Amino acid sequence: MSTHALQPADPPVFREGVVTRLQAQAHNPERISIFLDGMFWMGVHRDVLHHHAVCEGQVLPVTVQRAIYQSELARQARSIALRYLERRQRTVQEVRRRLERAGFSEEIVEQVIAELKAQRYLDDLRYAQAYVEERLAGKGYGPRWLRHELYRRGVPSAVVETALASVLARTSPLEVARPLAQRRWQLLRRQEPDRKKRQQKLVAFLLRRGFSSEIAYMLLRELN
Repeated sequence: MSTHALQPADPPVFREGVVTRLQAQAHNPERISIFLDGMFWMGVHRDVLHHHAVCEGQVLPVTVQRAIYQSELARQARSIALRYLERRQRTVQEVRRRLERAGFSEEIVEQVIAELKAQRYLDDLRYAQAYVEERLAGKGYGPRWLRHELYRRGVPSAVVETALASVLARTSPLEVARPLAQRRWQLLRRQEPDRKKRQQKLVAFLLRRGFSSEIAYMLLRELN
């Protein structure tokens, strides 16, 4: 059996045995190979070994073996989740999907997510507020588009509405949409000779960006 990191789908054989050797792995000294009755059983991180107080000469019952296995899986899942979070903020649902794709059980996935939430690595409200602030004022997307994108990323509706309300209390969608409409109208005046078509295209553009029809027609009247 390989001494490399365990895969979620490949549990070791569980049978009571005596720990006859604990050996640091050559490719990663932080991982320790556990030998039961002279045979390799599984490799675990040093922290898992210490958590379960495993030592040579100890009889390792099946219940303890299963607990060690679950601890090792949880540690691997946490490591995958943290690497995933290194690139950018993620929603709870995005991390859940990533761990499910890696093959971890629902129990392990929810355990790791609960830990990451408690330690503030995961916070859907913080994520949603940052997302809305960046894309509303920074990139000119309206509330409807932002709501749709946050739902798609698995943010609960109550969290989405709280984030939108928080940001919209400080930033007016109308004021965000106005310069976008002005630039698009100037472009359309050069590209589209038909006035009615220009008007339709401007409204369609603002709706695609996630602004309400009320704002779209208000800005159209201003520009006309």
